[in-house]
Amino acid sequence: MRDEGIPERSVEDLGCGSGGFSVELLREGASTTVGFDLAPNMIQSATQLALLNGFGATAKFQVGNAATAELPPSDIVIMDKVLCCYSDWQPLLKNAIATSRTMIGFIVPRDEGIAKPAFRVGVRIVNYFARRKGKILFYLHPLDRIDKTLRSSGFTLKKKQGSRLWLVFLYTRPEGSR
Repeated sequence: MRDEGIPERSVEDLGCGSGGFSVELLREGASTTVGFDLAPNMIQSATQLALLNGFGATAKFQVGNAATAELPPSDIVIMDKVLCCYSDWQPLLKNAIATSRTMIGFIVPRDEGIAKPAFRVGVRIVNYFARRKGKILFYLHPLDRIDKTLRSSGFTLKKKQGSRLWLVFLYTRPEGSR
C-alpha cells in the first residue's frame, strides 16, 4: 500500500480487531480511518489504541457486520484475516468493492500450491475442535473466484505476497472508475 500512496487517503478497516492496522496507516499519513468489527471489546480496544496514539479525531471504530453494514466510501479498504471468518465471503467482498475508490487489500489463509491438500486437512481438524467449543470456524474460499469478482469490478491485482500460512493481496483500480 505504501507504494500506491497512503498519505491523505481515507481507510476502511473491515474486521478491524484491536485497531493496529488502522493506527499504523494513520501513522503513514492516512487522513482518516473507520473500523468495523463484530466484537464490542475489540472496538473498545481499537478506540483506546487510537486515543493513546493521538488519533482520536481521525479514527472511528464501531460494532458492525461489514458484510451487511452501510459502509462510507473510502479510498482504501483493508480486510486483515477477515474473509476466512465468514462462511459466505461474497457479501463481504461486494460491500468492500462498493465502498472502495482505489484499493482493496486483504489477507487470507495460504490455500494454494503444493501444501494445499495438507493445509486443507489441517483446517478441517481445527474446525472440528472449534465447532465442538462453539467458536467461530475458519473458512477457505476459492481464490480464483475472489480474483474474478475483483477483476470484474475494475480492480487489478497489483501485488501478492505470502508467508507459510497467509497470502497478502493488494488490488487497485484507477480513481473515478467505480
